Formats: sequence, C-alpha cells, structure tokens
Amino acid sequence: MNRSKLPPSTREANRSSRFGNRRRVFLVLGAIAVLAALGGLGIRFVSQGGTSAPAAVSSAVRDPLVTYFVAKRGDPETELLLPVSLHGVREITIYARTNGYVKRWLVDIGDRVTEGQMIAEIETPELGYELREAKAALNQVSANLDLARVTAERYQSLAGQAAVSAQEVDEKTGAYRARQADYEAAQARVKRLEEMGAFSRVVAPFSGTIVARNVEVGSLISAGGGSADGWMFKLVQPNPLRAMVAVPQSYMDMVKIGQEASILIRERPGAAYKGKVTRQSGAFDPATRTMMVEVLVPNDSLEILPGMYGQVRFVLQNAQPPIVVSGNALMIGADGPRVVAIDNANTLHIRKVRLGRDYGREVEILEGVAPGDHIVINPRDTLVEGMRVRAVLK
Repeated sequence: MNRSKLPPSTREANRSSRFGNRRRVFLVLGAIAVLAALGGLGIRFVSQGGTSAPAAVSSAVRDPLVTYFVAKRGDPETELLLPVSLHGVREITIYARTNGYVKRWLVDIGDRVTEGQMIAEIETPELGYELREAKAALNQVSANLDLARVTAERYQSLAGQAAVSAQEVDEKTGAYRARQADYEAAQARVKRLEEMGAFSRVVAPFSGTIVARNVEVGSLISAGGGSADGWMFKLVQPNPLRAMVAVPQSYMDMVKIGQEASILIRERPGAAYKGKVTRQSGAFDPATRTMMVEVLVPNDSLEILPGMYGQVRFVLQNAQPPIVVSGNALMIGADGPRVVAIDNANTLHIRKVRLGRDYGREVEILEGVAPGDHIVINPRDTLVEGMRVRAVLK
C-alpha cells in the first residue's frame, strides 16, 4: 500500500507507534547495563576478599554487640547508718509513798538535782494520828507485858514451894509469851508508820535533771500514785546517754559488744559523738527481724539531750564482702532476678542470682556471680542462652 495515499491521521499514528517501540527498547537496554555494572562491582568486592552486604548484615544480626563489666567484690569496710532515739541512762517517774497533801515543792522542770536532795514535802495529818494511836497501843501492850512477866515469875516461885499446880504455872508462862508477841507486833506497827512518815520528804533517788512536774501546793497525793497520772516528778540522768538501735539481721555478725559507734544529730552539724556498744538483746524481733543493741554515749558537755532523734553510724568490717554489680545489669522477671554472663568464647549464659543489700545504683549479689565474671550491662530481652555476641568492655 502506498503510504502517501494514507490519510494524515493514520500516518501520524504509525509514526508514534514506532517511536514508542524504540523508547521501550532503549529502557530495557539501559536496565541491563545497570545490572551488569552492579554485578561487576559485586564480583570485584568478593574477589578482593571482602564480604557481601547481605552477608555483613546477617553477621551483625547473628552476633549482636553488647557492653560488659568485670564483677568484683565490694569494699570490705562498709558504713551502716540507722535511726535512733536517745534516752538517759536512768529515767524514772517519782510517785509518793504516803497519803497526804503537797505542802511544798522545791524543784521545777530543768532543775539539776543530786542524789538524796529533797524535792517536795507532803503533809500527812492522818498518818500522824495513826502514829500516835500506834504508840499508845504500844504503851498499853508494854504494861500488859510487864504484868504478865511478873505473874509468870511469881507462879514459877510458888511452884517450887508446891503452892500452885503445874497447870497454873504453864498458863501464866503462856500468857507472858503471848504478851511478848503482842508487844513485838505493836512495835512493828509503830516502826512502819514512822518509816511512812519519813516518806513525807520526797527525795531524788539519783543525780539528774527534772524533766516534768505534776504537782501543786495542796494537791491530794495517794501512795503509789493511785492512777496513771498520779505521779509527782520525772527524773532523767543525762550523762551518759543510752541509744537503743534496731540492727537488721544481715548485719548481726558485724556489730559486736565493745565496738565503737558515732551518734550524728542534724541540729549539731559537723559533730560526731563517740560511743560504744555495751549490750545486745540476744534475740530478734520476729516482726521486723531486728535485734536491739545498746550504745552508751558520754555526754559530759550535755550538748545532746535525752529524747533527741538522730542516727548511729557503725563502721563495719567484712572479711568476705559480697559481689557488687551495677543495678542496670539485672533482669527482673517471673523467674526472679537474673544476670547475663559472657564466657571466654563470647557466648551468653543466663544466671539466676540472689540479691543482698540495695545501694541504689549498685546491688549486692550473694549467689550466682563470682569475681572476674563478665556481666552484660543493660541486657536486652532478645538475648538468650547460648547466643554468640560481640563483647566490648565498658
């Protein structure tokens, strides 16, 4: 067919089809050239002893990079701080030992007293009446005793003359002995009342400081207090001071009698008051698993006062301190705490551990880790037993 005779529209369509086919051929040839070039680069890279990109990516996934540290024991010397309240070595509440009214009180709170010093006086009118009555009864019994003694002696003389019977002599002698017992009882009653009268003078049983007063002139006083609030004074001996410390069970072998301790008071910055452990309770409280330990602190300057709150500091020595690891080396899960260790072949091993004291950034490991072990820092959940890794020392 003569193309010149075709319509113009048909000639334009044929021309566009030819151009499209040529363009597709050029695109296919270009793609083949690019692939050939990439293949040549890959062949050259392998021929030079390198690793292909897919192989390198596979190796990185198979041997992940981890950071580790070397486990070591903690410091053999450790410091233990525990809260403590200070008390006087002797603290008592003074009650009256006789009934009456407060005639006068001689000391007030904050006053220093010495042993045997009178601190109050009680007026005891009823006791005075009882004492006079007891003395009168003693005189009466004494007169009856004298009469019984004379009668018994006379009957014993008459018995030698056979003027009275033996029965009568025995009766008079028995009456004399009974009067002797009455006299001793009356004497004992008088003595008791006199001693109770001496209790009208309330004295300090030891030297110390009056820290509380609960009486006024004219107050009714009952022997023994009569109630929980029936006391008169509270007395404290402030030197030395006694600190009762609750020591946890984990430190029981390191706190011993005779060991030095320091008392720290926040209101006395920079001061450390030295003391010594003097007693241990010898048993643990089953609720808190702590044992009470007594520390005596000399307080000659009276800078610290009974009732203050502070801290007691022990410097403890441990011949075999436990392993201490970083807190971010732990994996906490349903199986308990674990760590990830690395052996000499860069293989991972998951170990269960038993924890000791927690210091915040570090924690003690009592079981599961030995000195010199390589422990992974910040272990990921993807790490599993037996995995090979690339390990870097931190």
